[in-house]
Amino acid sequence: MAAATIEEQDFYGSVGDTNHMAQTSTKAQMSDLVIHRLIDYDEMDLLCPISYLYNCLPSLMQWLKPQPVSVPNSIAVALRKRRLETSQWNPNSIRLRPFEAGLPIHTGLTQFRQSKHWKTSARAGDNLLRLFARDPQCTEVMVAKGQSIAGQASKQIAASAINTYGRFIIHMGAEADSTRAQLLTQSMVLVFIFDDMWELISTSEKMNQLRDRFVAQLAGNLPVTATEDPLEAAMRDLREGFLRCDEERGNGGRDVLRYLTEFYEHPTPPTFTSVRDYLDYRFEDAGIVYVYSCAKFSIGSSVDLDNPKLRTLLRHIGDQICFANDIASYAKEKRSYENGEAADIINVVHVIAQNEGSGDEQAKCIAYAGQLWMENQISVEINRLYVGGLLDLEEWALVDACLLAASGNLLTSVIIPRYGGEKIKQTEAT
Repeated sequence: MAAATIEEQDFYGSVGDTNHMAQTSTKAQMSDLVIHRLIDYDEMDLLCPISYLYNCLPSLMQWLKPQPVSVPNSIAVALRKRRLETSQWNPNSIRLRPFEAGLPIHTGLTQFRQSKHWKTSARAGDNLLRLFARDPQCTEVMVAKGQSIAGQASKQIAASAINTYGRFIIHMGAEADSTRAQLLTQSMVLVFIFDDMWELISTSEKMNQLRDRFVAQLAGNLPVTATEDPLEAAMRDLREGFLRCDEERGNGGRDVLRYLTEFYEHPTPPTFTSVRDYLDYRFEDAGIVYVYSCAKFSIGSSVDLDNPKLRTLLRHIGDQICFANDIASYAKEKRSYENGEAADIINVVHVIAQNEGSGDEQAKCIAYAGQLWMENQISVEINRLYVGGLLDLEEWALVDACLLAASGNLLTSVIIPRYGGEKIKQTEAT
């Protein structure tokens, strides 16, 4: 028991103080942003530009203070050595220090990283979007305000992948090599096309036909034909790319393909009587297992995502992702609903406001308390697994990758305009 106490002290005492983030104003966070605090000087040329900063909790109450969350120190050291060895001592990512730089990050998660391959990843995402923009069938599927899927794809290209969906993998899958990073970015483009746009349409036979066409290709259910168009060929290449990577290391490519296609078929939202009911639904609606499959693929892991030893921990991490994502996206989703651009508000803040009869800011704070509670549960479960010696290093690597996916999700929500809009653009990109 004494050894466990020592480890807990190392576990919680080895990271920087994150509590100050709840005590600074949005204006202070913006003005204090300094590049050399965010990244090591000798890696500044590798930094992906940051042009936006969004504080989704500007009136955060002082008593909501996060506690540091990470894998134990000894595990982190072993994983760092393992990563260096498997990448020929040339890491695929760089460390970021958003708290020290003053970014409005509200979490106890401590590890934030960025892919070194962000330029090639962004290019791969834009290339796939161009095919959607040129596809005849995509020009016929209309979404919000009379725009087609092709038109929305063009807008994403104009905004640059590093400020749209492409940014998520740059941070959530930061440990992926260049090939894997490009494949993951293109899979994230498909999430944008077939989930985000589908929600705006609500119901559309043409959209369902388009989605079914590409789901069949990703699942390998359509043979190669002489009439295959460029977009269909790209879908086939994407599938083959994931499977080729599996031949080299791990089996996460199959998982990405499986959970990506299953994600497209998640059910429509029911009526939620509690936050727990909502989170159970949101786990599927937010594609959490797809996120885990991306994390697994990024490190070339073979660990089973249904591993019973990891079930509780992965559920807690998934709930944290849902809380953090919903807090960041609430204002945008509410605007879309009120403007008639979305059929529903699928968001934990909305569920809390409806069930508790509270205002938006109070509901946000309650949701944030829920996020911090889940982070505490993550720490408790990590410590249980560590003290009990229940996981091998390969399993710890997956845990670490899933934590990185959670922190990357949160960081990306802050530094792209998806939720805060153009008004959060900085005068000079970092």
